[in-house]
Amino acid sequence: MNPYILIPFFTLIINGSLFAYVSALKVKSETVTLYQRYSFLLFVWNVSLILYWSFLPDNWPTIVFKASSFSWIFIGLLFFEFAVRFTNSAYRFTIYFFRGFCLVSFLITISTDLVIAGTIRAYWGDMILAGPLYLPISNFVSAIPTLIGCVILIRNGFRSSNPLLKQQSRLVAYGTILTFLISFATTLLPRYWNPSLTSPPLSGSATLIQSICIFIAIHKYGFMDLKLEHIALRLYSEIREGVILLSSKGTLLFSNLSARRMLRLPDNVGSNFDLKDYLEDFPSDSFFERKEFVNLSVKTEDPPEDSPEEFLRITENKYLEVSSSPISLSRKNRDKVYILRDITEKKVSLDKIRQLLYRLDLDLDLARDIQQMITTRDFPDSPDYKIHSYFQPYVKVGGDILKVIKEKDESLHILFGDVSGYGISAAMVAAMISIAFNAATGRSESADKNLLFIHDLLKDTITLHSLSCAYMRYVSYERKLEYSYGGHHAGLLIRNRICSPLEGSGEILFATPSPKIQKYELNLFKGDRILFYSDGLFEVKNREGNVLGKDHFLEAVASLIVEDTNSMIRSILSYSSSYGEGEVSDDITIFCLEVL
Repeated sequence: MNPYILIPFFTLIINGSLFAYVSALKVKSETVTLYQRYSFLLFVWNVSLILYWSFLPDNWPTIVFKASSFSWIFIGLLFFEFAVRFTNSAYRFTIYFFRGFCLVSFLITISTDLVIAGTIRAYWGDMILAGPLYLPISNFVSAIPTLIGCVILIRNGFRSSNPLLKQQSRLVAYGTILTFLISFATTLLPRYWNPSLTSPPLSGSATLIQSICIFIAIHKYGFMDLKLEHIALRLYSEIREGVILLSSKGTLLFSNLSARRMLRLPDNVGSNFDLKDYLEDFPSDSFFERKEFVNLSVKTEDPPEDSPEEFLRITENKYLEVSSSPISLSRKNRDKVYILRDITEKKVSLDKIRQLLYRLDLDLDLARDIQQMITTRDFPDSPDYKIHSYFQPYVKVGGDILKVIKEKDESLHILFGDVSGYGISAAMVAAMISIAFNAATGRSESADKNLLFIHDLLKDTITLHSLSCAYMRYVSYERKLEYSYGGHHAGLLIRNRICSPLEGSGEILFATPSPKIQKYELNLFKGDRILFYSDGLFEVKNREGNVLGKDHFLEAVASLIVEDTNSMIRSILSYSSSYGEGEVSDDITIFCLEVL
């Protein structure tokens, strides 16, 4: 066995492994595609070298040399195209020129003896017997495109302000220069004074160094279109949103025109860039889906309050909505991308709307009338159960809801809830929910489905309020209670003078697009009582400003349980009122279902 075959053989294995690794990733990138083509030609070249050095019989070496010559003729061109794409440079005419010249050179090589005149057998295998055009063509198709590509990479590395791109360019350029020196010194240079070689040519094997450097560059810094500015500009340059790309070390990799305008970024921003300097209370150490921030780079002077100018004026870019997410520009680093949107007009408009709603809250009489209308006072009579309730509206009018409907199948549908906020806006929302509840009871017997129906019906209308509630359906002839929670605190089961919470939980309505709601069932017995209470009972404060709290309130309820339900409710109300010294801060509502 010829031991020199091991040189191209090991080169073949290593290069083939790199090619297989890149191909397995299935990355859609022109840069990576060019590397794959380059690596494939190198693969063919090394297979040819193994054949060259296998001492083939008769005229086979000359045929193999000519047939495989495309691998070393076109490999310099592919590197040049890679360098152009790598740096996003404009050398289209030069690329077409080299393509044409390489194609003509290959046709001359396989059809004439001007490039490869034959073969000479040496101790390591067969080598090319150079024709008169061998050295000129070799230099023109291999050396010149390679050196021009290196110049492009080095120049781009010096000109770029992006440290990531500098490292990429230098690694590939210096690795290629080393490859060229080894190849030229062992393959072309000796032929200037001796037509034959005295040692094995290492051009094919040395090109592995170049291939490894390219692989490291595109692997270490991300399989992508390596010109970061080119990607971002292509995707985001023409949209209104601002885009900022930061490395894991805080270096500003890219910012589009919209982002620079929004943040008033100076031209010399580079390392140690921190959005905290531009956005108020910005959490730069975490990722988040959407948050709103005040733009510190926008300075405004507040006009006199209540003036027409103050109401109509909107300062551009004063409020920004920012979305953030990690992005793997490097497989070892966790870089960040931020999307900035100007929400000043939206924010200011919402503030104006809130001001108008606050003024509408002054119309408390209308709000009280609405709340009285939607609160059930007259409950169905039945020998199987009895309903007790108490309702005390807050002076500002809260959003407590208590609705009871008896269906044709004698089942009770009960909605006990609290709308966030106060005043006419909360009352109007409560009225809409009450109407939706009336529509829901006839659609389904399932408590969870009815709650979700109310949410889906009103979620696009109710945007400034939320609803915490409990939906119950009681089937008296089965003594079965079905219930679902919509963010409300747990109700109480009073059985044999023992008070225990009703298990279960659920998400608040109108706060999330799709709240998670579950249905629970409970079999009741004679004498059982189901008690629901609003947060106005335990959010009272004493003179020192201490809040009663739910835990202390539940301890008190457990000690106030008596057989007479009305007496028990009065005791609970008295305890809460005495703790708060008669001051209330929200609606107070109690509902109790007693099984007879």
